[in-house]
Amino acid sequence: MSHEHRVFHNPPPATPAEVRGALDRGELSSALDAMVGAVLYGDGDWQELQGLYLELLDHEDRQVRALAATCLGHLARVHGQLEETRVVAALRRVRSAPYVGGAAITALEDIELFLHPRRARWRGRLWMALRPWTWI
Repeated sequence: MSHEHRVFHNPPPATPAEVRGALDRGELSSALDAMVGAVLYGDGDWQELQGLYLELLDHEDRQVRALAATCLGHLARVHGQLEETRVVAALRRVRSAPYVGGAAITALEDIELFLHPRRARWRGRLWMALRPWTWI
């Protein structure tokens, strides 16, 4: 059995057009890097990025679907805004899907944390108060 070591790298800045181009060419690795690069560097229109990631939640490849959910959470963090009703509904729709559910749940948590920090803070305090085994 062999083991492969992966090295973390920050993807370069990208645009939605580069994401679409890489997907059209079938270059999955480049498309995944471009998806992250497009959202992390904050260049461009957040609404265009939101539309792209919502569209990619239904992509045929499970890695693309999961990363699209993650990128929606990053979009809330980086831009501090999104069409919350639309995005939350889409993420709730896919949160029970295999391979995507964990990323969708994390993205929903990120959206609450970055768009509603006070509510997230109070929810965390309530959760800690209701878990007596954490008092020890």
